[in-house]
Amino acid sequence: MTLAGQAVQISYSATQAWNDLANIGPIVAVTVALLVAVVVDLVLPRGRRGPAVAGIAGIGLVTALAIAGYRLANGYGGLAYYRFATGDSFALFFEMLFAIAGVMTVIVSSSYVRRRGLREAELHVLGLAAVIGMMSLAAANSLVTVFLGLELLSIALYIACGYNRIEEASQEAAAKYLIIGGFAGAFVLYGMALVYGATGSTVLTDIASRVTGDSSGNPLLLLGVLLMGVGFAFKVSAAPFHMWTPDVYQGAPLPVTAFMSVGTKAAAFAMILRVFSYGLGHISPEWQVLIAFVAATSMIVGNLLAIVQSSLKRMLAYSGVAQAGYILVGVLAGGRAGVAAVLFYLFGYLFMNFGAFAVVSTLAGPDSDGDRYEDLNGLGYRHPTLGVLMAIFMLSLAGFPPMVGFFGKVFLFAAGIAAGWTWLVVLAVLTSVVSVYYYFRVLFHVWSPLPDAPPRALLESVLGPYTVVLVSAVFAVALGLVAGQLFQMGANGAGPILTAGH
Repeated sequence: MTLAGQAVQISYSATQAWNDLANIGPIVAVTVALLVAVVVDLVLPRGRRGPAVAGIAGIGLVTALAIAGYRLANGYGGLAYYRFATGDSFALFFEMLFAIAGVMTVIVSSSYVRRRGLREAELHVLGLAAVIGMMSLAAANSLVTVFLGLELLSIALYIACGYNRIEEASQEAAAKYLIIGGFAGAFVLYGMALVYGATGSTVLTDIASRVTGDSSGNPLLLLGVLLMGVGFAFKVSAAPFHMWTPDVYQGAPLPVTAFMSVGTKAAAFAMILRVFSYGLGHISPEWQVLIAFVAATSMIVGNLLAIVQSSLKRMLAYSGVAQAGYILVGVLAGGRAGVAAVLFYLFGYLFMNFGAFAVVSTLAGPDSDGDRYEDLNGLGYRHPTLGVLMAIFMLSLAGFPPMVGFFGKVFLFAAGIAAGWTWLVVLAVLTSVVSVYYYFRVLFHVWSPLPDAPPRALLESVLGPYTVVLVSAVFAVALGLVAGQLFQMGANGAGPILTAGH
């Protein structure tokens, strides 16, 4: 090769490397923040590590949010790293969601660890690692990337769940999550191996082109789809693979629970949409049977078991199981309307569910998380603003207009009916009526009068969570008022998922 040819090749390689980095810009920003945070945690004195690492984490996540928002508004990227990753609109939508969830978690965690007497810096580092895993799942265009992102997310959360080392419940939660998560990961990996054996590729673009309607008779492919579906159901906390969820939610530190409740669920649905709706879209009748069963079971089990809980964290865990069932209706519906409804609901769910956990975090003291229903008694009289905001979150989760939760369910159920899943939508509506009971039970305790609990100012240590609560409530209402625009944003994000699968 001549010197001129070598120069051209080097120039092309440098350009390609830059394009690849640009296509995964949000992931790069969070990764840089993670590396800097680790170094700062090593060199700074212990008393200064926590605030410094929190600041670095916040800057990295806000930078990732800005990059994703800019690229989504001004032309998104394409495939990167030999088609193993992508920077399309679907990935950017979820990367914005994960960055927002990460910022809110940093704010709530900083206050929580000080009140519980825990170390701060390491928790932020684990959070950054989990966000990188979530973003990798959204940007994955290969089963290899999917698995790497899934394991990075899972390992960070295994450790974070056991972060409170002086409480047995936290250690038990970490152990349960580790063991059951390991089983789920094994199902996913074995299923991926079978899909690779049936298609000859791990790249989703190739799988989508090689799997046709005639592939429905391939037992190797069908078994792989079944195993991946079971593993994905574990990750999304869908019944009957949900039994780890309430125990882990209750035992994990509150900010970790809040982060898992929205981030892990969104990442798992991004993974499901990438692999099933996109890569395996041409054999959708086969995997829709499994998802329909899981959706129906989740709605019934989640709503019925949420009624009998005495812990708000466990109630919200079972509520999350039911919510997974509703979102699966959109996955089943498919098409632009179904995928857009899923994206819309996940974005709204971020604020209404995280906001509820943030309210509970303001009640945490040195000895407990304060997540019993009795701990909420009189909250509306002690802190009227928190009482009103908690009412907003509960009404939105229950699906009352004009909250974002109402419009999210309307979009999901309308897409389900249009796709022929009327019986499942009827079940979803009936179980949604049941959910009103346990959401209103929270409000009953919040507004139960306590003569000896006059209003008092919030402690300085909970001003961060209070800000998150306030912002979340504003978005829970405002997003409902601009539901059409947000749904269109979800429709734009759904475009890449529809290319091969439909």
